Amino acid sequence: MKVESEKALRVKSLSQDILEHLMEDSTSYNHEDLKHVIEMLSQSVSDLATLYTDRECDHETALKGTISKMRISYNVLQYKETSKLVRKQDKYHPQP
Repeated sequence: MKVESEKALRVKSLSQDILEHLMEDSTSYNHEDLKHVIEMLSQSVSDLATLYTDRECDHETALKGTISKMRISYNVLQYKETSKLVRKQDKYHPQP
């Protein structure tokens, strides 16, 4: 049960990180990136609902999958912001 609690806390932490990232005023995202993030987060919610309504499923594996989907969502947001900063700093290929 302790492992499940730790994984649930990880889900909560990732959720807060994603929210903080999305709430930053200085960052804008591509429509397709946001669509991908929404898809991953929707699947995560579905997995969690299944986890708590289906008593026979493997809770640890389901939580692992949820965490993976949330990490993918976070990474999509983080990568896009980081790549924008790198492009801005690229003195050899300035942006128009």
